[in-house]
Amino acid sequence: MRKVTISVTALLAVFIVACVTINVYFPEAAAVEAADRIIDKVRGESDTNTTSLALPQRDDNTPVLLAIAQSVSSFLISDANAQSSVDFDKPSPEKQALENSLAARFPSLRPYFDSGAIGLTDSGLIEFRDRNLVPLKDRNSVVQLVAAQNNDWNALYAEIARLNGHPEWQDSIRRTFAERWVAKADRGWYYREGGAWKQK
Repeated sequence: MRKVTISVTALLAVFIVACVTINVYFPEAAAVEAADRIIDKVRGESDTNTTSLALPQRDDNTPVLLAIAQSVSSFLISDANAQSSVDFDKPSPEKQALENSLAARFPSLRPYFDSGAIGLTDSGLIEFRDRNLVPLKDRNSVVQLVAAQNNDWNALYAEIARLNGHPEWQDSIRRTFAERWVAKADRGWYYREGGAWKQK
């Protein structure tokens, strides 16, 4: 009887945590979908890949009450997200202009991604990896391209958060875009992770 009481108490605690979590929940799946769409637009590609949103499978050794608590918690969070007005594809003239600007500039940057002169960062921006891979005569223009692209990315992350009424989500949005950029990067492109450059 004591074990059942403790289990029920633990279950109630999970419910309370779930209710609190609803207020601060960042809808990761929606952010991934929006990031994929925008990145594909910037790259000039259509999205042919579907993102898997499958929930992790339960280990057979997971206690039944804990499994129920996890399921209900996931349901509450998903339901709260579905009922909210969150829409990372919510339009605005500024957001549209930023996406178009990023897409227009990208073809000029692609050769420098391909050569390894520039790479993706874990803050959702781009940086020089090796300036020596850019011909001296082109270096100034590439520096300006990189700066302009980063300015637009920063403005876009802020605008998406603002449109959804959650400016505090800006860092989470930035992190999601950074992860999706690496996932969609071409083979041979460089990305920075934990302060070190890696090649895909």
